[in-house]
Amino acid sequence: MKAMLKSYWLILKHVKMNKILVAFLMGFVTLTSFGQVTSSVDSTDIKIGSAFNFTIKAAANKNSKVVFPDGKAMGPFEVLEQSKIDTILENDRMELIKKYVLTQFDSGSYTLPRMSVYVDGKNHQTNLFDIKVHNVEVDTTKQPMYDIKTQIGSQTDTYKLWKYLIAILLCFAAGVAAYFIIKRIQNKNLTEEDLYKTPLEKVTKKLQLLDSKRLVMSGDVKSYYSEMTDVIRDYIEEVFEIPAKESTSSELIQHLIKTVQEKKIQLSRETVNDLKRVLQTADLVKFAKSEPMMNEIEQDRRVSEVVSVSIDKAIPRFSEEQSERVKLRERRFKKRKQMRTWLPIAVTVLMLFVTGIVYLVQAVKEGAEWSMFESNKSLYNREWVTSDYGFPAVILSTPEALTRVQTPQSDKEKQSSQTSVFTYANLKTQLVIAVGTTATQTNDSLDLKQLYQYKLDMVGKQYGAKDITSNVDEFTQNGIKGIRGKGSFTAQNFISGEAIKLSYEMYIFAQSKGIQEVAVLFKEGDEYGEKINQKVIESIQLNVENSNE
Repeated sequence: MKAMLKSYWLILKHVKMNKILVAFLMGFVTLTSFGQVTSSVDSTDIKIGSAFNFTIKAAANKNSKVVFPDGKAMGPFEVLEQSKIDTILENDRMELIKKYVLTQFDSGSYTLPRMSVYVDGKNHQTNLFDIKVHNVEVDTTKQPMYDIKTQIGSQTDTYKLWKYLIAILLCFAAGVAAYFIIKRIQNKNLTEEDLYKTPLEKVTKKLQLLDSKRLVMSGDVKSYYSEMTDVIRDYIEEVFEIPAKESTSSELIQHLIKTVQEKKIQLSRETVNDLKRVLQTADLVKFAKSEPMMNEIEQDRRVSEVVSVSIDKAIPRFSEEQSERVKLRERRFKKRKQMRTWLPIAVTVLMLFVTGIVYLVQAVKEGAEWSMFESNKSLYNREWVTSDYGFPAVILSTPEALTRVQTPQSDKEKQSSQTSVFTYANLKTQLVIAVGTTATQTNDSLDLKQLYQYKLDMVGKQYGAKDITSNVDEFTQNGIKGIRGKGSFTAQNFISGEAIKLSYEMYIFAQSKGIQEVAVLFKEGDEYGEKINQKVIESIQLNVENSNE
């Protein structure tokens, strides 16, 4: 009993859940020996397609040469897997261990033949093992048969995934298309002033357009100077809000100097003088029929552009010194830019939202489960899974199939017993279902109450459970001894740190081939947690004869 309790303690240390996880546990191995070589199997009864372990151990001197069987088959059994050789050294002796995973896909009684193991060239034989392979029995009176279902959510997640990816790409394409459509409409309805982003861009492009007319080359210098000064006057009028077009050249310069001084614009005196000289030259050409030299014309053209740039630098964009006309132009430009930006984004987001709604509706129609909305009520109402676990097998119905938990055992413990643990733990709904089986030889002297109390003590020590209450009943069902424990305890929530009260119900069964345990843990006061517990307990069947190992 002391060794068995130690085994329980080792396994309980490795099974956890959000609040408390209970585990149950034991082990079985059939062991025989033959000379320097011993062999064992972990089960002599399997179902079609199930696997069992065949272990060979060879004892030899430290420098001995040992050759184990190798191949894809061992008699009537197929070798699924074979492990590397484990070596245990002790003084001048060593023990070599090799494991094989075997299976058979036809029902019947088979014999695993003797296999040859060579130690320093001497042939040693393993034992014979009789293995029964059983058909999978289907009892439709206990569980109705249904058509095979596709995987939940598989059509949405895989088969139709490419359609949703294309839909997402189309959403972004629609946003890009909306951008160009809006931009085209805006450009079509722009005024002449709004064709340019800034006054400097306007004056620069108009001067370039004037150059393209080649008026000077054709001898029309008067028209060239007239258009050039008109462009500059319009620029000054827009920037400084002075009547530049209606003013004479001297009046324009006076208005410009006054405005620069009032608004404290950092425009150099040299720039003003250059502008004055160009305007005076233009007046002479237009009214006095003056004919400047080609280099003078080119210099006046450069001055016109330099003056425009100097004025633009003197009055930064979006500054208080800008004229209302410029500010209005900039506001219109920003509004158009915002529309070109946010409307396409809105179109894309809207279409993505619609695509998401379609995806959700489709997923709900196909029966997909969403963990964020999962509750014990949804677990209780879904289609349950019925399966058998461990050896001696326990048949159980649960919301989802239980998962095997790997439990560490030493070689010595594996020889004396074989333990299997299966659990389902839902952190969100505070639900734990655990099954443990131990294949070992038991007798009537096994104290189930002591075993049950030991488990509760381990829960208290390992997980800080407090205020443990328990009602225990012993019973005998179909010749199998059993004990039922029901109660509650308080434990700390590992995530929030808050204390929560949990209810539990635990069953332990003892038969000649081993021990079986079933436990359900749920939050106290949870109506559907209690219903799940009752449904799980009512589904318990003890498969005394067969094994699923």
